[in-house]
Amino acid sequence: MLLNVRYQPGKARDGFSLLELMIALLIFTAGVIAIIWAFSAGMSATSDIENIDLALNIAQAKMEEIKNTPFASLADSGPTTDSHFSNFNTAVNVGEGQNPMPVDVTVSWNVLRGQANITLTTLVANY
Repeated sequence: MLLNVRYQPGKARDGFSLLELMIALLIFTAGVIAIIWAFSAGMSATSDIENIDLALNIAQAKMEEIKNTPFASLADSGPTTDSHFSNFNTAVNVGEGQNPMPVDVTVSWNVLRGQANITLTTLVANY
């Protein structure tokens, strides 16, 4: 028996039209692009958080050094770079002539849109 298949207007056909296929492909592409963008933003945020955590640890270590420095020897130090953390610069600002003496430790590093920094402040007393 031979099947006679002809196009009949108004009758449903199996399969997708080219327009339906293009729309589905457009929606799929938009979804993939959104997932890739979200993954990239997440990786960037993770990197930023790691840098902030590391900068905070460097600043706390510098504060510990300052605590072990005699009061009379406290002085400003310009931006210095540790050999282990070459992307981070550390600066110490001492408010001299006061007791207790305010001490600021600033750690800065480069980010995508410029430079970021963290500053810790403490008071050191001569007792």
